[in-house]
Amino acid sequence: MEPNLPTTQEAHPGGLPALPGHYSPPRRKPAGRKSKPGIDAPLTAQALVRVVRAVFPSLNDWLNGLPDPRLQELCLYAAAHLWWQIIATCLSRQGSRNGFDQQRQSGEAAWNMGALCGQTSEDPRFAGQPTVTCSDNAAHHASRVDPELVAQIPALMFRDLLARRLFDGVRLFDRWYLLVVDGSVKEKCRQGFPAGGKSSTTDARYRYVLQLSVIGPEGTLFPLMHEEMDLHNPQTQKEDCELKSFQRLSQRLKKEFPKLPICLVADALYACQPIVTICQRFDWKYVLTLKEGRQPTTWDETIKLLPFNPTNRARHLLGAGGKAGVQDFRWVEQVMLGEHQTHVILSGEITPEAATLYAYITNFSKLSPERVAIVVNRAGRERHLIEDTFNTQKNNGIGLEHVFCAQATASKNYYTMMQVAQILWILTCRGCLQRLYDWARRATEQGLARAVWEGLRAARLPPHLPPLGQIRFGFT
Repeated sequence: MEPNLPTTQEAHPGGLPALPGHYSPPRRKPAGRKSKPGIDAPLTAQALVRVVRAVFPSLNDWLNGLPDPRLQELCLYAAAHLWWQIIATCLSRQGSRNGFDQQRQSGEAAWNMGALCGQTSEDPRFAGQPTVTCSDNAAHHASRVDPELVAQIPALMFRDLLARRLFDGVRLFDRWYLLVVDGSVKEKCRQGFPAGGKSSTTDARYRYVLQLSVIGPEGTLFPLMHEEMDLHNPQTQKEDCELKSFQRLSQRLKKEFPKLPICLVADALYACQPIVTICQRFDWKYVLTLKEGRQPTTWDETIKLLPFNPTNRARHLLGAGGKAGVQDFRWVEQVMLGEHQTHVILSGEITPEAATLYAYITNFSKLSPERVAIVVNRAGRERHLIEDTFNTQKNNGIGLEHVFCAQATASKNYYTMMQVAQILWILTCRGCLQRLYDWARRATEQGLARAVWEGLRAARLPPHLPPLGQIRFGFT
């Protein structure tokens, strides 16, 4: 070694020889915030199981009670197991059937799936070695069950939530349950969907659905009912649309919940005489967005009557001291919309970002500044919740717009199970985890959803879990 060069440290045994010369010291991570604890996957999975057992103890009975056309003596899996395969695909946010199939047999997934669906390892059909059925088996089963019967499951779950008085605190004027309705693309198919169950394709590349959901605590939205919009039915030779679908949906809703106090919240498409007629006939309240181009006669009459109602005005501050903005309300009562009298509320909102004018029609009478602010802020402005839900289901791995199964019957049942998974997820994430654990508040929904599946794969669930207790939303 040359005398002018400093000696270096000895080479590590088994490693590369040390080179001579000067070297900068190793870079150290700068001081900063401490690393946050990761998501507790087993605890996340246990929360899901506790929600299912406590809130919906009859869920597996409902699933097993659906028609089962299989030869029972040859069946390895209970009917609930097949439906839970679809639910778990949506809950885990895999986004596709293949994504779930690649991991369905890993770890303790099979044992824990049995705990969810009520088919334990002691079931003789499992032969002592539980497995998770493949997606092809579940899809084939879903294609053979009447979708109208499957679509009753979310309504049954809603009844259980009503029994737990989950929506009592968010009822409008302590009485009216807020129901939001909107349509969306359910599936997109690049090549077109099969026609009549055959291999030939048509020009139908989209499937649409009309969703009716209930506004819950803390801005949550619980699916209740839906109606398929059949835009490409060669048998009827009639074009379907949202309004025609809602007329069918409203009949089902009234039949299922004849005495439920309902307030309908919807966009400007529904601000028309047929929808108002339905609400009046069923004794429902409504808060519908009004646009000038949708109802020009009603809009013009409102503008003309405003000067004659100078006292019908109020100001409402958004945020503490109006830091989030200001709302200026004007309203006119007894404005004609077709053959019906309605009330029109104008809401001018000024925020640091923009100034916007909103308008609503409603049949809530005896409007006062307090009642107007409640109608607008707790009903009219909450219409966006259903659009946010659609966006979450499309872009956060749930799989809305993904073609899980091209067969029409299976497709309808897949959508229903997606809504069942949505209800379970809201109660697990928003009603349990985020209230109790700091790590859940900082995690994304997709991260928590993946943790559910990781928790089901990691270890077997304890035979006895602590009771869930009362479900509360928000942080404590």
